Amino acid sequence: MEPSPLAAATEPPRPSAASAEGGLAGPLSVAQVVARIRGCIERQFPAPLWVEGELSNCTYHASGHIYFSLLDPEATDRFGQRLLLPCAFFRGMNQHLKFKLTDGLRVLCLAQVTTYEGRAQYQLKVLQVQPKGKGALQLAFEQLKQRLQAEGLFDEARKRPIPRMPGRIGLVTSPSGSAVHDMVSKLRGYFHVVILPVRVQGEGAAADLVEAIGLANQRGLADVLIVGRGGGSIEDLWAFNEEPVARAIARSRIPVISAVGHQDDWTIADYVADLRASTPTDAAKRLVHEQELLAEQGREEVERLVEAMRAWLDEQAQRLAAAGSQLRLLHPLKQLERSLDRVQALRAQGLQATRHALDRSERHLQGVLGRLSALSPLAVLARGYSITMRLPERHVVTDPRALAAGDELETLLSRGRVWSTVSRTTGDER
Repeated sequence: MEPSPLAAATEPPRPSAASAEGGLAGPLSVAQVVARIRGCIERQFPAPLWVEGELSNCTYHASGHIYFSLLDPEATDRFGQRLLLPCAFFRGMNQHLKFKLTDGLRVLCLAQVTTYEGRAQYQLKVLQVQPKGKGALQLAFEQLKQRLQAEGLFDEARKRPIPRMPGRIGLVTSPSGSAVHDMVSKLRGYFHVVILPVRVQGEGAAADLVEAIGLANQRGLADVLIVGRGGGSIEDLWAFNEEPVARAIARSRIPVISAVGHQDDWTIADYVADLRASTPTDAAKRLVHEQELLAEQGREEVERLVEAMRAWLDEQAQRLAAAGSQLRLLHPLKQLERSLDRVQALRAQGLQATRHALDRSERHLQGVLGRLSALSPLAVLARGYSITMRLPERHVVTDPRALAAGDELETLLSRGRVWSTVSRTTGDER
């Protein structure tokens, strides 16, 4: 049975006996193949180069090495698979990395293209990593801020109040900077100032800050700590963005005021501290201002106490004068005078009441007389009316139909009487 064409095409060629015996090139060892591949790659990439890609499969090894892959999310191989470059970022190179490598982060890597013979694969030996589109320090700041905030280190509930009457103020700062002179000049005369000298930038600054904060707590050197420095670039202020410094501030039993840089400079220390001041001078001013407020309140309290004492003394003097007056009034002559005064007053009140009663009676009588006059028939006659009576009965005539011709009448007028005889009558024509 003859082999199929496909089997013939895929079966690797075998070295012939003639070639082996004739001294021609034989099969290569694995090491030889690997060495040739490495040589090809090193000739193609003789120097380190910058490679841009997206991080994937980031692994922090216990040895301190960081392993990850760089992928190109916009390209695939001929089989539709994403393109990956394995990367090794060894401890000696990554120890100064400020931010954390996380999957999905787009970065620029300065790397040497090489091979990893143990797995017969090519890889990048990374020398430096920078975040794409954002500074490494800014990214490190945001990553640490996010992590510490998630832990609750920025929560207002865990922050301690600044004492209103601290005795000693500890200054964790450079002993030679302008910030320490500004703070001391403001605080002098109000507090006992303890300076804990530290480096505030460069290598070892963060460790100095952590040590000084710990020492102040261990020995109880202050009632309030001001941790800070003057302004500078983000690199200059970076010690105050280090995680150990943030945790040292959070652990401190002594309340901490963070006073780093200028108004617009925000550091991780500002978020963790119990109080953030815009500048070192501002931190000192806040403490002094509180003392001035307390002094002013003390003066006001003294003034109120003096006024209260004066008012009390005045009241006692008035009570004493009133008691003297009462004693004088209790004298028998005074009592007799008061009795006579009461008799005179009662007599006057009786006369006055009698007059008022008479006046009321007179007014009432006049009113009655007026009403009687208004109801009197004489008053009606005075207005032009008359009363006619039929004689001899002297009945008042109100209806002419009750009369007959020849009846004698008597008419009563306002000023006299008239006698008449009826000649004729008529009825009511209304």
